[in-house]
Amino acid sequence: MSDFQIGSVFVHVKDANKAANWYANLLGKPEPQPTEGPVQFMETDDGRGLVIDDNRNNAPGIRPAFMLETSDIQLAYKRVSEQGGKVVRELEEDEAVAFFNFEDPDGNIVMVCEQRP
Repeated sequence: MSDFQIGSVFVHVKDANKAANWYANLLGKPEPQPTEGPVQFMETDDGRGLVIDDNRNNAPGIRPAFMLETSDIQLAYKRVSEQGGKVVRELEEDEAVAFFNFEDPDGNIVMVCEQRP
């Protein structure tokens, strides 16, 4: 049994606030509050979402395509490593979230994320 679930999709943009407003209008959602941060999140009707990211906190070339959600970030890190995934952004943790990015054998960048209560 897998501890992973398909989570959100990343949309890489130049201006997160402008793009979030555009996608909100496209999807018939209320426009989000502007943020100073690099990311705007927009939940979809199925509980997944769009992570609208201006990439200012990402190293060049590290742009995840989508997110895998997990309830055990340590186990997920171990499984990705055992499967030959190349970690390209090391595990970062705080009280709200833990995540890391890896490259699959074909060069796709994926984020693994654990949301914390």
